[in-house]
Amino acid sequence: MPSPQFIHRRHLLRALAAAPLMAAWPAARAQSARQAEGILANISKATFIAEGTGQRALYIFFDPNCPFCHELFKKLRAFVGKDGVQFRWIPLGMLTPSSLPKAAAILQSPDPLTAFHKNENDYDFAANGQPGGGIEPAESITPKVRAELAANLALYNSEKLFGVPVVIWRKADGRADMMIGVPSDAQIQIMLKQAR
Repeated sequence: MPSPQFIHRRHLLRALAAAPLMAAWPAARAQSARQAEGILANISKATFIAEGTGQRALYIFFDPNCPFCHELFKKLRAFVGKDGVQFRWIPLGMLTPSSLPKAAAILQSPDPLTAFHKNENDYDFAANGQPGGGIEPAESITPKVRAELAANLALYNSEKLFGVPVVIWRKADGRADMMIGVPSDAQIQIMLKQAR
């Protein structure tokens, strides 16, 4: 198991890697639009946790132990169930050794949305004292959930994405767009307005 310092360093490096893209969001739109289109063309292969009941969708790749994903989760609380937008959280298990079993615990739960909320609401307060998401890792992973998580990761890797969270949406004009990292409040407003 990596030390907390190693995990923190890994998260810091991922944040630094994502920072140039975040700062150059308008300049990177052409490339990110191509990647987003590739993901959305195959989004039916993803297993996600739906939050809200709207017809307009924002797809969000996340890792249960990712502090930036947790930050995005907190920022989006005020928008859940509003303006016809549904957040579709796509779990990955890639950052730490407990990420995959935590993602599995969420999907294997009788109520994945409640399990997802537990992971985020108890972030850094897991019973085992480990940093990251607050859900207990699954002791075993069913073949079905293992295949679902593998398909999610394959979709994520298919467009050579890096870092999490990644938010992908289709705009009203039919074009796809994407944001890597934690968006600003202004960027969230843009996404919510554009998503169809």
